[in-house]
Parts: sequence; C-alpha cells; structure tokens
Amino acid sequence: MLSHLTRGKIIGRLEGPKPDTSVLTVVAFVEKQLVEFSVQYTSSAITNEKGLTQELCVLLNFYVKEEGYPFWFEKEYMEEPEKGDSPQVDIGVISSQERGIVIGSKCFSRESFFSMEAKRLDKISKTREKEYLVGRIEKGKYKECGGVERFKKEIHGKGLRYGAIIGYVQAFDFDYWHNTINSWIDELIDGMIDTSVKWSEKDKLLEEYKYSTTARFKSENSRIADCILLIHLWVSLIPRRGLPIGPNQI
Repeated sequence: MLSHLTRGKIIGRLEGPKPDTSVLTVVAFVEKQLVEFSVQYTSSAITNEKGLTQELCVLLNFYVKEEGYPFWFEKEYMEEPEKGDSPQVDIGVISSQERGIVIGSKCFSRESFFSMEAKRLDKISKTREKEYLVGRIEKGKYKECGGVERFKKEIHGKGLRYGAIIGYVQAFDFDYWHNTINSWIDELIDGMIDTSVKWSEKDKLLEEYKYSTTARFKSENSRIADCILLIHLWVSLIPRRGLPIGPNQI
C-alpha cells in the first residue's frame, strides 16, 4: 500500500465508490504535476496529443523519482504484451516495488494498476469532436478511439477498478467542456449517436473542483459485467495572465 507515502494533502472529494489509497496517491501526485505542466507547456510549440503525453510522462517520471514514490509511468502501455497488436493505453502506472501494489484483493507487480488515457479538448473537426467519449467512422469502418468508450469496452483498464482521462484543454474553458461533454452523453443516452455500448446518467462527469489551471471530475462507467470509476484530470494549456493556481498552491 502507499498510504504511508502520500505527499501533501489530497484536495477535493471522490464520492461514491471510494478509490484505493494507492490510487488516490497517484491522482494527487499527477494533479500536483499538472499545475507545473500547465506552466511549462501553455506556450509550447507542442500541441498534438502524443507529443504532449510524451512530455507529461517525462515530467511525471522525473518528479516521481526525485520525490521517492514507489511507482512509475509508462507511455503507450501495452494492455496485452503477449500480442503484437495489443491495444495501448496512453499511460500505464506500474509499481516499482518488488512486492508490487495491492488494489482490492489483487496484487499488481509488473502490470499497470492505474491506466490513463489522454485527449485534447480543442476546436477540431466535427467528425472528431466527440473523441473524448466515442470514436468515429473512418473509411467506412468504426474506429474505437473514444476515451471513455475504450474504458467501457474494456479495451483499456480491463480488470481494473479505476482509471483516468487526462484532458488537455486548448480552447474555451473547463465549464464549457464540462457542459458540452455531458450534453453529448445526453445524446448517447437518447440514442442520437450510434454506439455499441449503453450509456446512462452515471456516465456523466461530476465536478470535484475547478481552478484556473486544473480541474477534476469523476464518473462511474458501466462495462460488460461491472463498472469502472474514471477520474477526469484536466489541465489548461490556454495562455493566461497572472500566476497559475492549482490544488497544491491553495
């Protein structure tokens, strides 16, 4: 367990299903570094999702080592490493302890115990604008590239009780995207958007906090036989005046 290694105060509340202390420790660590990430990359020439995620992993691994946490972050983590065409989640969190980390009743040694997908929240084409949630038709075939959808279909996070989505906010603000994404979920519930998975009110994002540089939401998303609690961590990459304010600077 990581309870004795938690650095600082964990801000906000995660109501409903309670994440394991180890998961909360990872979330608190990532939240803290997202404030720094916002400072470093708001005016960066890197704006694409893969580039931002690579830079985020570098930053996370630098500070996780410096601060002595017993886990590390693997970019493009293979969900099924025995398969060459395995799906890859953007970031897998892996224990660096010899005995692994226990989540619930399962011990995770060399496999990811907390998977994070990353998505841009920006002005993009109509065909791709809903990729935070669902995929799109490409060359006559459905491409399963939706962030939440991939967790619901167990493409990512299979067997995990918790996961996360990092949102790079590059246009508008947190309120806009919170309202917009929940309105898209209403359309999914009503069947206005064709999808092979069932959507409900529980899929909607519930606010935990919003600051000027970071925001956190949570959702309880159904899967085939159970559900996964997703923690949505958003970071603003929009130029602003004044000093950044985040959960670890209050």
